[in-house]
Amino acid sequence: MLLQTQRLILRNFKDCDLDIFVSYRNDPEVAKYQGWGLPYPREKGEKFITSMKDKFALKQADWIQYAIALKDTDELIGDLGCYVRKDDARQAKIGYTIASKHWRKGYATEVIPFILEYLFEDMDMHRVAADCDSENVASYRTLEKLGFRREAYFVESFLVNGVYTSEYHYGMLQREWREKNQR
Repeated sequence: MLLQTQRLILRNFKDCDLDIFVSYRNDPEVAKYQGWGLPYPREKGEKFITSMKDKFALKQADWIQYAIALKDTDELIGDLGCYVRKDDARQAKIGYTIASKHWRKGYATEVIPFILEYLFEDMDMHRVAADCDSENVASYRTLEKLGFRREAYFVESFLVNGVYTSEYHYGMLQREWREKNQR
């Protein structure tokens, strides 16, 4: 996988990403709305990168995570995951994480449309879903700015670090994507 935006590259993980990956996974501000728990051990990061670096294609009932890197330096700044539903190969889910030192620079808003284009146009997905913690204002504003529709609010439905949090669930249809992007 290699998609390029004006400032970013969406690519497979590399072994050299490990230190940055483990660092932002251990950042309490980043982990606050994620389900991986702290501390995030280096060994877990090694296993994760090994499992992802040679994955090239989306497969049904399987997550794939792509590295988000700065185009000019190839520095890892986050990751973006995709999952194709087990029961419907034309429905996918995305999730994303950006290292805190790269927040408020528009990177998520820049890279997500490229994965949506890939999913809707190249993979012919009917629907793409995303969810986020209801307190993660930056994340839900990003999804809404990109045209995702809030479809559900689940109260205390997701366990994060021993505490149940509430979630917003979002969706976008292929036809909505095409209307928004005048296809």
